Amino acid sequence: MSPKFFTSVAERFYARRWWLFGASSLAIAILFAALSAAPPQMAFFASTLAGPAIAVPWALLCACVWFHPQRGNLQPQSKLIGRLPQLVQTGVRWYAAVFLAIFLFFGAVVMPVLSVAWL
Repeated sequence: MSPKFFTSVAERFYARRWWLFGASSLAIAILFAALSAAPPQMAFFASTLAGPAIAVPWALLCACVWFHPQRGNLQPQSKLIGRLPQLVQTGVRWYAAVFLAIFLFFGAVVMPVLSVAWL
């Protein structure tokens, strides 16, 4: 997944970034409630679903904040990144894109698979 891919994702979801933040926060609150008040089997089920429920909206939110073409923090016209040389800007954007892809993969796929495997 390249910075260009995440830029297209950011364009699509930027208007909904607060909903993404709310969805991720709600999933964290539900997970804490399930871990503190629910029986062990229900807490395990909630923790299995919590990975994708937290990681996917959070990754989309990070993509919106980092890669939006006009307002993204990692775009050439941003205050911090815009002052760096072009090669460094490209490296930072690629690093963020690779990190975000790995975070999304582990949160959406690996965490649920591992939690089921640890049964």
